[in-house]
Amino acid sequence: MAAAVTAAVSFPSSKSSSLPSRTSIISPDRITLKKVPLYYRDASASGRVVSIRAQVTTTEAAPPAKVVKESKKQDEGVVVNKYKPKNPYTARVLLNTKITGDDAPGETWHMVFSTEGEIPYREGQSIGVIPDGIDKNGKPHKLRLYSIASSALGDFGDSKTVSLCVKRLVYTNDQGEIVKGVCSNFLCDLKPGSEVTVTGPVGKEMLMPKDPNATIVMLATGTGIAPFRSFLWKMFFEKHEDYKVNISTSWFFLRTLL
Repeated sequence: MAAAVTAAVSFPSSKSSSLPSRTSIISPDRITLKKVPLYYRDASASGRVVSIRAQVTTTEAAPPAKVVKESKKQDEGVVVNKYKPKNPYTARVLLNTKITGDDAPGETWHMVFSTEGEIPYREGQSIGVIPDGIDKNGKPHKLRLYSIASSALGDFGDSKTVSLCVKRLVYTNDQGEIVKGVCSNFLCDLKPGSEVTVTGPVGKEMLMPKDPNATIVMLATGTGIAPFRSFLWKMFFEKHEDYKVNISTSWFFLRTLL
């Protein structure tokens, strides 16, 4: 941006002087706002010595205001990583129920853990589960992340539980051996009253939008139904004064029933 530089020059009183008393210069360079003190200098003009007084003031336009990106998610006060692998939380199993039929191609279980309100989470977050036992190297199993399947209030509405929907992983490898997923089978086999080691909550990527009229498209092709069960539970089964969903802008697609 060009800056205007104005210099005022004074001369002794004389009608014959041909020098201008004020001149303006346009500078194409970027100049920082600065006011220069008065300077005096004698100069020769048409054989006469004149006194020049100059004061230069430069100005620059203010920089554009920084645009603050406003989140469209309900992420105010979201808790992340309250419990970590080195200091996990021990939850208690309240119920564990198979929700697929006997003729289904696989098993999916719905389980509810008691947290006593110690794991505050939001719809769309996940928790980590550390299965009991050791791996083939003799070390404790590492945690696995599972999407939370309950709303922030929990299935019982008291904010003291967290629920998961887990599909039991069982497959046959290339050698014809039956392989069972470590954590999924651990979870599906849990009995009420059992203890389970959990971490979290984690994640802010799948939080529900602030605007209840926002279009929500739920594709349960890779994540499964778990995170969207938490969405639907809040949207249709609970009553919130500050959140009333627009049914016409919510869409749910899934590859199979479970």
